[in-house]
Amino acid sequence: MSTAFSKLRLILLFALLPVLHGQDPVKPATKPAATEQEYTTKSFELKYTDPDQIRQMFADRSFVMEVNRSLKVLTVHGPASFLKEVEDAVKRFDVAPPPPVNFQITIYLLTVAAQAPAGVALPTELAAVSKELTAAGSQPLKLADSHMLRLREVQTVEATSAPGATPSALMSRVKLQSAALTPGPKGDLVSLNGLKIWIDMPPPATGDKTPPKTDPDVAVDLDVEQNQAIIASKSGLDKPVVVVVRAAVIK
Repeated sequence: MSTAFSKLRLILLFALLPVLHGQDPVKPATKPAATEQEYTTKSFELKYTDPDQIRQMFADRSFVMEVNRSLKVLTVHGPASFLKEVEDAVKRFDVAPPPPVNFQITIYLLTVAAQAPAGVALPTELAAVSKELTAAGSQPLKLADSHMLRLREVQTVEATSAPGATPSALMSRVKLQSAALTPGPKGDLVSLNGLKIWIDMPPPATGDKTPPKTDPDVAVDLDVEQNQAIIASKSGLDKPVVVVVRAAVIK
C-alpha cells in the first residue's frame, strides 16, 4: 500500500511543478497565422513593353518569372511584396511610346536674277537671309528653285526635278538621310543628317550640254532652329549661288 501511495504522490508532484515555478500550464500547439511570405502566382499582360525586359529588371531575385512573348504575358510566382514590386514596374514602364515627330524641310536655291526665273521674288521667310547676304556685299538674289520635303524621324526622303527643264538654275536632286530633334540652348533644334543637293546651272550660250553629275554639289549636316532659315551653302563671287534651309516641326 505504501508503494501505491508513493506513486500517487509522485504523480501529483509532477503535475504541480509548473504551478510551483510560476509557469502557465502547457497549451496545445496552434497553427501560425498566414503571412505575406506565402507564395502566390499572378500574370501581367503588357501592351507596349517586351515582358522579358521587365523580367530582366528583377534578374537578381530568386523568384520564378515566366515570359510568353507571343502573348506579351509575364507570370510571377512569389510573395505578395514581390508581386507588388513587379506590378509597380509594369505600371511605370508599360506605357505607349511618344508619337513620331513629323518634319517639313524647305530648301531654297538663290541666284542672281539672270539665273532665276523672271518675276520670282524671295519669299518673306527669307527676308532676314537676304538682308544678311546684302550686308556681306552680295548682289540682290532671286529665288531660282525650291523643294519641300516632309518626313518622320529616321526616315530618308528624296526629291528630283528634270534636269534642264528650265533655262534657270535648279536643284535636280535633293536627298536627306534623316532628321531628328536635338536639345539646343534656346530649345529643340532640327538636326539634318546627310543633306545632299545636286545643282544644275543654265546651259552655256553655245548650247553644249552639261554632263550628268554623280557627286552632289552640297553635302552637309545641319542643326537648324525651328522655323528659322539658315544659309547651308554659298559659292561664287560675281554670280553667287546660295542654298538656304528652313526646318519646321509639323504638329
